Amino acid sequence: MRADVLLASVLPRAIETASIIASGLGLEISGQECDLCELHTGEADGLTWTEYAARYGSFDMEAEPDRVFAPAGESWNSFHERVQRTLERVARDYEGQTVVAVCHAGVIMASMRVLLGIPHGTRARLRPTNTGLTEWEHNASLDRWTLRSFNDASHLLGLARQLADRRGRPSGIGSEPSG
Repeated sequence: MRADVLLASVLPRAIETASIIASGLGLEISGQECDLCELHTGEADGLTWTEYAARYGSFDMEAEPDRVFAPAGESWNSFHERVQRTLERVARDYEGQTVVAVCHAGVIMASMRVLLGIPHGTRARLRPTNTGLTEWEHNASLDRWTLRSFNDASHLLGLARQLADRRGRPSGIGSEPSG
């Protein structure tokens, strides 16, 4: 993969991933952006679901898309608006360049909804996996986005075999046989 710019969310797991892939891309991390983070949970950040329910009750974000998750947090709609603004800004700021943005499943799912026009409340679900690659292409002259791939994990094919070979074990075997 050729890339010109490497961005990451400010969350440690994204920074760690970006640091790992930076050398493979031949790049330094160009920026860490809070706009690439998951939904901002505000005062609920760090609470368990039980603690959250005791403090704020429960609700369905899709059924109440304008209700904030917790004080100082985002609503379903404001999260999607942030993701859309971020995609537009990145496309504008890095026009003509290939940008790798290390972010989170929520941001990827929101990008699918806003760029493909998927309404909230649909019964279909998107569940990208960790390390899955989703590729969008932006045509500035047409102001059009094209989805090139979603949740591609082909870069992991053969990884189990490589790890097993390094350890001198048959693929798929994680421990020594007993007995």
